[in-house]
Parts: sequence; C-alpha cells; structure tokens
Amino acid sequence: METVTHGERIVCITGGTSGIGAGLVAAFLDAGDCVHSCGRNPVKVERLLAAWPEAVAERRLNLVRGDIADDAFRARWVADIAERSGRLDVLVNNAGVILDSGTLEESLDHWRATLEVNLIAPFAMTQSCARLLESSSAPVVVNLSSACARHPFASCTSTSYSVSKAGLDMLTQRLAMALGPRGIRVNGVAPGVVDSEMWEAVPELMRETAERRHLLGRQAVMPRDVADAVLFLASPQARLVTGATLSVDAGYALG
Repeated sequence: METVTHGERIVCITGGTSGIGAGLVAAFLDAGDCVHSCGRNPVKVERLLAAWPEAVAERRLNLVRGDIADDAFRARWVADIAERSGRLDVLVNNAGVILDSGTLEESLDHWRATLEVNLIAPFAMTQSCARLLESSSAPVVVNLSSACARHPFASCTSTSYSVSKAGLDMLTQRLAMALGPRGIRVNGVAPGVVDSEMWEAVPELMRETAERRHLLGRQAVMPRDVADAVLFLASPQARLVTGATLSVDAGYALG
C-alpha cells in the first residue's frame, strides 16, 4: 500500500457538480487533495470547472460528464481514475435524486430510477473501486444518506427516496463488514434539510416543517456542514470508525 497523508489523497465524489456534491469537491480541493468527480448536466459541469481553474490546470480536479446510474459510464470512469491516479483513498457516494412524491401515486419507473441512483450505484461504485481502494494505506468509503432514512416523516413525501436511503444505511453496515478485513472503512453521513439545489424542488410543507424541527434554530444545514462531517470520517481521527452513519441535521430527526 502507498502511504498517504491529509492533503495528498485521491478522492472520487459522485454527483459533484451542485449542492452537497459541489461543497464536497470544494472541501477536498481546499484540503489539497486530488478530486475526481462527475455530473450529468453539462452546464453544471462547466460551471464547476470554471470555479476551479487552478485545480484544473494542476490536474487536481478531473471532472467528467456522465450518468452514475449507467453501467458503461461507471466502468469507463473507474478505469480512467485507475489510469490517471493508480489508487483511490476516498470514495464518496454522494449522487442522489428525488424524482417523485407520494406513496401509491409514485410510478414504478421513478421507483426504479431512484433506486438505481441512490442505492444500486453506491454499491456498484464501491464494488468497482475496491481494488483501487486497497492500494491506499487509509482507504475510506462514505455514503450520503438522509434523515429521511430513519423516520417516516410526513413532510418527506417521496417514499422511494426514503426507502432508498434506508437501504443505503444498511448497505453501509454490510459493506463495512465485508471490506473491514481488507482495511477499508465504510461510513455514512445523514444530512437533514440542506440548502442545496435539490432542496429547491421539495414541497413547501417539508420546508416549513424543517423550520420547526431544527432544534438548533437553523432553517437548513449548509453543504459545508455536511462536507466537514465527511472530511472527519475520511481523516485519521476517525481511523477506528466504521459501519456508522453520522447525523448532520441540526436536530431535525429529534424535533
């Protein structure tokens, strides 16, 4: 294994072009790391590249356009990371979607699409990156879950989203068990209401509920708050933490 220190890591972040993902990219770049990321929207891809010209010039930011739910894209992307970097220290499965609302009203197509992005893709990425992670001296996987995974909030009206994130929490524990003997830690972060572009699309009921439920008096968690938790779990300070999902929700799940 190649020895790495903070600020010299190779990091892969899925869905890094907006919201929490963009906050994660910024946090790891600020720490001096090399970041590989992806996004589906070409406008957002170009916007992120324009925001980090020095990192692009130094080849510390490698951003590609693609759909993380697409098997062929994932295979090409992981192969490219292997060719460019030769190892992977941190995998952050961040990409997520909320495609519909309701329970019996939700279409099966939206259920399948939600599960593909929120649950199947994190497993597939971890599976594909396992050998690259084994080349690191301190390999870490962090999955982005949600407060909605742990409680059936009436204000969180997308059942497929909540179920996919609940599955992701169990996946985090199962992967921690499977990969622990190979030296790979696997943890999760469960944000509450985050001030992001995805949040702009959720119902007003959930926004109003969030304002009441946040025990710390904050309307929303900021992407950097989530990024700080991910940075901690990826750091030597969390070297004995695996199979855990850390809540970053200003008390939302307790309110």
